[in-house]
Parts: sequence; structure tokens; C-alpha cells
Amino acid sequence: MSRQAWLTSELGVVGALRQGVELCRRGFARGGLTLLLTAVATGLVLGVLLLRATTYAPRFAVRVVEAAQQTDELPPMKRQLREYVRQAVFTSAPLLELMHRHGLYPRLAQKNVRAALDSFKEDIEIEVYQNYFVEARAAGSLPRSARLTVSFRDKDPQRALAVTRDLGKLIVEQERAVRREQARAMASSAEHARDTLVDALRQRSAAVVSKEVALARSPAPDPRLQVELVGLLGSIPALEQRVDAADRRAASLDLGATLERHGIGMSFEVVDEGSLPARGGRVRALVVTGLSTFLLGLPLIATAVGAFAPNRRGTA
Repeated sequence: MSRQAWLTSELGVVGALRQGVELCRRGFARGGLTLLLTAVATGLVLGVLLLRATTYAPRFAVRVVEAAQQTDELPPMKRQLREYVRQAVFTSAPLLELMHRHGLYPRLAQKNVRAALDSFKEDIEIEVYQNYFVEARAAGSLPRSARLTVSFRDKDPQRALAVTRDLGKLIVEQERAVRREQARAMASSAEHARDTLVDALRQRSAAVVSKEVALARSPAPDPRLQVELVGLLGSIPALEQRVDAADRRAASLDLGATLERHGIGMSFEVVDEGSLPARGGRVRALVVTGLSTFLLGLPLIATAVGAFAPNRRGTA
């Protein structure tokens, strides 16, 4: 058969629709078999859903907002917040403590603690969205913020909720403690640098006075003392500028450390502590799935039954 003849013999769209309707009609003509097969298919789908292990993953949501009063050089919130939480917050020590507290992976932990810890990390999901820390904050603009959610998957709903809440609290508490310590250390370092410059300025001023006294007492001008005095006098303005800059930096960091210490710096607002599905929710989901499967599968199975049913009209 030539290609043109083969294309001519093919049904068009209208013909295909007519044939589909005819097959469906023939299938519904054998209503008992069609209904039985549809019910069996629906039962198989529901059986798979019932036998499949159900896991629960409640979500603990936190909104991270920086201080309204912007201070220079405070420890910034990480732009890659998700990876930061995984690598810097969810370290081995706190996760192992949570594992022991909630009795997670007991058999695996007895054989290989590292493998149990890796399994724990794999069952933790972290999501970050609306993360405005990826952009630099312009002067006078509103505080930046980000939303972070953490969840733990487990077959036991109560344990999934308890572990998820502990993970969320761990993020909040550890990040607050880290930021307080970082701000305190930076403020202390800035104060030390400022004090060092102040001492240097005081010593240089004393050296100027000493040179001036020596020149005043000298019976004849001493060129060496005069050159040293000029050099000292020339260096004082630059040193005074460095002292002023160091003093401003120390004051800014001290303010930031005070804000962090009193909990009014970077804030961590718990938006949602997590919750479990309402009772009966799974039953309703199964009912909806069963009805949808039955109603959608009925015409398909009717068409399949009609395709194998004898053609009593004698038409194709």
C-alpha cells in the first residue's frame, strides 16, 4: 500500500471521535462488566494508597528580620541561608542530642552512629523563600527579611511534630547566641583597636611636647630636633582622623552588641510551630480519590470493554 493510500484510509478526527463514542456505548451496553472492572481498578488504587506507609512532615516556620536601626559591620545574615542552616546550625552535636532525646533510628544508631546521623539529616527538609538578604540594604530602606521553614519526616505523627519543633527552636536559639557572641567579639575588638590608637596619639603628643621643650632649652637651634618635631606635627592630624574613625566604629559595634544582647537586634519571629492534619483528613482524601478514580476511569474502562465486545451492528 502506497503512503498516499495509507493516509487516505486513516480515520480523521471526526471519525476517531465517532469510533470512540461507539466503543464507549458498546462498553456501557455491558454495564455489569464495566462497573465491575471500574470498581476493581478503584479498589486497587485505594489498596495501594492504604498499604503505602504514611509519613508526616509538619512545618516550623520562622521569619528572620534584621534590626530596624542599621549598624555598620555587624555580622550579616548569610545569603545562602539554607546551606548555612544545614552546615553551621545542624551540626553533629545538637542533632545527636535530638536523636537520643526522641529515640530516632535506635537500631541503626547501635551499629553506626554516623549512618544514623546521615539518615536524620536526609529526613530534614529546609526551605527558604522571600529571602531579601541576597540584596544589599540601602541607607534608609526598610529592614530586610527572610522566611525559613524546617520539617522532619516520620511515620509517627507526634514524633514528627516534636522533632520538627525542636529543630525550629534550635535554629532560633543557636542563631541568637551566635550573633550575640559575634557582635560582642567585634565590639570588643573595635574598642581595643580604638584604645591602641588613642594611646599612640597620646604618646605622639607627648613626644611633640618633649621635642618642643628640648628645642626651647637648647642654646642653639638643633636641626635634627627641628626635623623630628616637624615630622611628629605632620603625623598627628592623620592619626587623629584614624582615632575618630575607630571611635565611630567602636560606638556603632557597641550599639549593635547592646541590641543583640537585649534581643532587639536581628529578630526571629516564629510564624508557625507546626501542626498535624486534622482527624479524618486521610479518610476524606481516600474518599475523594476513590470517587475521582471511579468517575474518571469509568469511560476509559467502558471504551476498553467496548473494544473487545462483539459488534452486533456489524460496523467497525
